[in-house]
Amino acid sequence: MKKIIPFAFSLFSLFSYHVFGQEETTEKNCIDCHSDLVGQAVMHYPAEDACDNCHMPNDNEHPQENVKGFDMGDEMPGLCFLCHEQHEKSNIHAPSEMGECLMCHSPHGSANKALLIKSPQSALCAECHDMEMTEGPVKHKPVADGTCTGCHEPHQSNNSALLMSEKPELCNQCHTKVSLEASMENIHYPFEDDCANCHSTHSSEQTDLLNEKIPDLCYLCHDMQSTIKEAAVVHKVINEGLGCSNCHSPHASDQGMLLKKREKELCLDCHSKTIKTDERILSNIGMFLKEGNHIHGVIETDGCIICHSPHTSDNPSLLNGTFPSGMYAVAVGENFDLCFTCHDAALMESAVTQTATNFRNKEQNLHYFHINGEKGRNCNLCHNLHGSPSEHLIADKVWFGKWEMPIKFLSDENGGSCLTGCHSEKIYRR
Repeated sequence: MKKIIPFAFSLFSLFSYHVFGQEETTEKNCIDCHSDLVGQAVMHYPAEDACDNCHMPNDNEHPQENVKGFDMGDEMPGLCFLCHEQHEKSNIHAPSEMGECLMCHSPHGSANKALLIKSPQSALCAECHDMEMTEGPVKHKPVADGTCTGCHEPHQSNNSALLMSEKPELCNQCHTKVSLEASMENIHYPFEDDCANCHSTHSSEQTDLLNEKIPDLCYLCHDMQSTIKEAAVVHKVINEGLGCSNCHSPHASDQGMLLKKREKELCLDCHSKTIKTDERILSNIGMFLKEGNHIHGVIETDGCIICHSPHTSDNPSLLNGTFPSGMYAVAVGENFDLCFTCHDAALMESAVTQTATNFRNKEQNLHYFHINGEKGRNCNLCHNLHGSPSEHLIADKVWFGKWEMPIKFLSDENGGSCLTGCHSEKIYRR
């Protein structure tokens, strides 16, 4: 400013009363009286250059009390439009449209950028706009910084709400990482349409500026409340941590159903450790799959959801069909619906067979031998349902009450043998 003030002073000194058509008595210039209008941090160029860029002398002697010796060069906003862009866009900010430029800007100089009469911008905007929308505990960074023009044009725009560009393009200018998701194979419609479908643009009570907490936000479109409320078993991740976003991307994904990863990998993010709940202990499924030389085929081909519902179920362990929860069950097909979705029910129902199962001694069905009557043995007394080092998913040991019972099973082309804590070694030949 050391350079500007002397320059301005020398220019203003030219505009004495004599220069402006007034009778000269004492050599004076404009800033002798109006020194408060110069030397600001930000100067309006016409004011810095020469006062008569905007003010024109009239026939009145100046100065006189309550008498103006100068008139404006033109009415507002015509005077401003001599230099500044006129209104040509579809949406015009009301003060700008009414020609009330001085509602926001100082005509001479200001301590603030763009000659604004207040700082930060939000303080100026609050003179007219209800700023309650910005009072939530979680604030959008432009709001926290008080820079409304980070998103809104101050004068005119072809976009609604005077936005600098339409959403989501406007949001993507800052949220570049999120913008990359728009190129993924599956895009969540609200994300593609308008970020404001899920996020508040100013402030929110929720993290990430969400309009509602998750999963309530998801329920606005996805009608699952009644299902979750009425289900006997609900997948805990729905109501913990990120809720639905624990498994699903809220924006886009290269996986079906907007999953964050391939389905099996996603499940194993949690189920690769032993999980203890108030009701039970969930086994380390990842360990079974990693250490097992033999994996249940449907897991490889169809993933976990062929047997388990990812959201809710009326069966234990979120199973898609009935399966006994204990070591024994009445040997009727309806108690084993889940298994018989793929397997032939005859392996449990036929005492004699040559086709229903290979676990037979000649024609004697050894599955039927183990699973029949009022106290049929459950499948998981012999099989690990996910993966095992042994053929046919035979477990190497199973819990029998508080005893971890070993199973020694061998098979060959014509049968095999089994030695457990239940019986001595038994050999079967087909």
